[in-house]
Amino acid sequence: MRNIAKYLIGITLLFLALAGCSFLLIEKHYDNENGMRNVVMNRIVKDAEDVLHAGGCFTADLNAYRGEFPKNAVPKQADLIRTDGSFKENTMVRDTYSNEFFYSVPDGDGGIVFLRFRYASDDRRFTEGIVWAVLFLSYLSILAVLIAGYRLMVAPFEKLSDYPEKLAKGRLEEGIPQSKSRLFVKYIWGMNMLKDEMGHKERTLRAMEKEKQTLVVSIAHGIKTPLSNIKLYAEAIERGIYHKDKTPDPKDAETAEKIGKNVEKVEVLLKEIIDSSSGAETDYRPVIDSFYLEEVAKSIQKEYSGRMELLHIPFEVRCDNNPLLCSDQDGIVRVISQLLDNAVKYGSGQSIVLKMGRQDEDVIISVKNKGHVLSEEECAYVFKSFWRGSNAKNKEGQGIGLYVAKKIAERLGGDLFMKSWPEEEMMEVTMLLPMEAVDVKI
Repeated sequence: MRNIAKYLIGITLLFLALAGCSFLLIEKHYDNENGMRNVVMNRIVKDAEDVLHAGGCFTADLNAYRGEFPKNAVPKQADLIRTDGSFKENTMVRDTYSNEFFYSVPDGDGGIVFLRFRYASDDRRFTEGIVWAVLFLSYLSILAVLIAGYRLMVAPFEKLSDYPEKLAKGRLEEGIPQSKSRLFVKYIWGMNMLKDEMGHKERTLRAMEKEKQTLVVSIAHGIKTPLSNIKLYAEAIERGIYHKDKTPDPKDAETAEKIGKNVEKVEVLLKEIIDSSSGAETDYRPVIDSFYLEEVAKSIQKEYSGRMELLHIPFEVRCDNNPLLCSDQDGIVRVISQLLDNAVKYGSGQSIVLKMGRQDEDVIISVKNKGHVLSEEECAYVFKSFWRGSNAKNKEGQGIGLYVAKKIAERLGGDLFMKSWPEEEMMEVTMLLPMEAVDVKI
């Protein structure tokens, strides 16, 4: 809206400048024409003085002047009016553009006559009116085109402009906002199709990742049992248990000790494989910047209010205060979006409340909703990768969302916690963040 205001101010100033220049040109044109009229009238007055001084009767032959001077400079009519001498000499109006001028002339008998010059019309006001009308209509036309263009193209596009960035950051929760403009129907359809395709591929990759990790963990656990047996057999050989006299052979003991050490190395590798396979890695890279907490609240309100209204879910965003944060705004919004999507997916649709504010040196953001709650025991596992609770039956998902959300919070120096109230059928997930985030490598 600020851009359109700048354009409106610029166009207004431009037309004011054009109006000023136009009227300066009109003023100059009619000043020049008035000067030519004065020249013609002075010639006629001089001719009249000569005739009257000689005792003749003066009648102005205007056709004689039309060939010498421009058409508009020659009066349409010149009358000689005798007076009682109440008019003074040189009373002719010389500086004002008009259609009638008067000039006093002494006659041959010592009296005064008055010359009246009449022009066809005073067209200056008409010309100025035409210029005003043309400029005003042009101004209104350009404003109408500009406002219509903004409403039909610029404003809808501004609402859609940040959607490709959301797709690039993996925020596939909500489709592109619908627009009433027919110019963007194909674009919106294509972007929503792209979102669905990316979501499908992401779900496929997560499912494959889960299968791969399950396979790796299964193989690793399967190796642990025979590996433990090998370690026991090596210890038995080292102690000479398989000899009749139970006395270990030095060479066998040395070989068994080497086998045991190698088994320990393999056990360490297996532990690393199991630990790394128990959770999915996130490619999140925080971008630290300064912003106010209220900006996050407004972003979430704008993105989710329409969706909640369509789902008929009472949705409330509370921002108790507005501290200045030095953190990653996109990362925080991504975590909140995940928590809200879970509240929609697993909630009963009765209410969702997003609350945020500063508490001491930290920022607390919580999402509370009613629905199918988890037990206290299950809440301890919700942030593990590929883990799904008892309320996830017949719900689409891979159990990775809260894991990724927790990793993002940890990368910003914070953490996620979940609490449930089974009696009230209430769930709450809370994110605790420092005011100044530090990129924590995890």
